[in-house]
Amino acid sequence: MTTVLIADDQPLQRFGFRMLLESQDDLTVLGESTNGSETVRMTAELHPDVVLMDVRMPGLDGIQATRHIIATGDRTRVLILTTFDLNEYAYAHHLPTPETRPGPDPRLAPLTDREREILTVIGKGWTNTEIATRLHLAESTVKTHVSRILAKTGSRDRIQAVILAYDTKLVSSS
Repeated sequence: MTTVLIADDQPLQRFGFRMLLESQDDLTVLGESTNGSETVRMTAELHPDVVLMDVRMPGLDGIQATRHIIATGDRTRVLILTTFDLNEYAYAHHLPTPETRPGPDPRLAPLTDREREILTVIGKGWTNTEIATRLHLAESTVKTHVSRILAKTGSRDRIQAVILAYDTKLVSSS
């Protein structure tokens, strides 16, 4: 049985989540909180398995409340809820500041702009035919670019090139 604490300042949201969660046989709602401070206190008292945490709440917001909960070392996991379109708000505490952002990855330095563009779309799973069509290139030109990318980056095959595209943040999983 997984236990849940619902943290949201909107009564209708809390009601909806409670209805949804309580319809599941393997979930139990231990309680509801309306602000970050109350959520931190209730988490310490109830020790839920999961806190459904709204990002924007009065007083202590969801991000700060999550930091407090994590700092206790409790086994509770926090699931951040937001109506924002941007993930940056929820991941703000993980994002590097401009001063700490790493520079360009040296593994990409030998690539031309076109090769980086092609590596990016390889990372997105495009085939040579799709690359040729969408970038208005001959398929033989795409094959030449792919061969050069593999050689310049030391990638054995296309799979390693995809991994490189993700590792160097040319492509993200979101």
